[in-house]
Amino acid sequence: MTAATTPARTTDGLHDVPLLDVRDVEVAYGAVTAVRGISLRVRSGEVVALLGANGAGKTTTLRMISGLLAPVRGSVWFDGAPLAGGPNSSPGPNAGPGPNAGPSRDPGRGPGLHRRPRPRPRGSGRPSSAEPVPGRDSGANLPVHRVAALGISHVPEGRRIFPAMSVAENLTLGSFLDARRSREGTRRELERVHTLFPRLAERSRQPAGTLSGGEQQMLAIGRALMARPRLILLDEPSLGLAPKLVATIFAVIREINADGVTVLLVEQNAAAALRIAHRGYVLDTGSVVLEGTAADLARDPRVRDAYLGASHEAEQAVPERTVPEGAPEEEVGKRLAAETGAVELDVEESAG
Repeated sequence: MTAATTPARTTDGLHDVPLLDVRDVEVAYGAVTAVRGISLRVRSGEVVALLGANGAGKTTTLRMISGLLAPVRGSVWFDGAPLAGGPNSSPGPNAGPGPNAGPSRDPGRGPGLHRRPRPRPRGSGRPSSAEPVPGRDSGANLPVHRVAALGISHVPEGRRIFPAMSVAENLTLGSFLDARRSREGTRRELERVHTLFPRLAERSRQPAGTLSGGEQQMLAIGRALMARPRLILLDEPSLGLAPKLVATIFAVIREINADGVTVLLVEQNAAAALRIAHRGYVLDTGSVVLEGTAADLARDPRVRDAYLGASHEAEQAVPERTVPEGAPEEEVGKRLAAETGAVELDVEESAG
């Protein structure tokens, strides 16, 4: 790559050119608008957190990015190529951000924190044909399997594993779309997943439906990693897990990111999410109302009052990174085991 085409880098070493670019997107379920003019960017190598109360539009945003829902308006770009675009979207990978993408400086809230103006109402009378259809392949909207083939893996809320299939079969399905991969390549990816989640190696032949909830979450993340994604969408990975398992999951997210995978994280545990994220966005009733670095968001009184509160204990459950980048896999496994108890983990949850 020549100097002219090398993406600019910021002072934190991350590419300034977004890997994922969501521009002024609106998503509706029939006549009900769930996402209202959202614009966000995720740079290659980042962990970006999406925060917000239940019903804020976080899960809808992830489902739209992965192709399960089609936007009514706006567009989604991945590495400069279009993934989806509503009938009123503006094409062009180098186009400026949408009308809601330019944040205004929020005085007194830190150098990297911005408050988003709420988008103007779009008007009423949307035709019923605007309702998003799962996996729809119309216009510029790529179907789910093509989005996955481009390098985007989605770990949905609720895990969505195949309960009647074995753990090994679930993991193997994660590499299904990569027809060019050799058996040796698949074996290497499987070994990497087993390094991150030793419990999956122990339960390889066990039906996935008999795993505990925590083990099923490990399986869902492992299956997504088998696709060798460039971007992984994680929807509530700690939901319903015991504190010790939460620490394990977040330590693994760090290692996934250290291996070069970009992460877009929706997480109810805001303190833990901001502890591992580079930046974050706060959603409220379908709109982005605040954005900034993770540190600035964690210090903001509105974020603390609404999402952090008395969550100091939950934050402390996620250890600081102690594994240096580029460390051998054996070292990574040992450090993770020491930090999180990943090898000798006592799972106290019931299955499912």
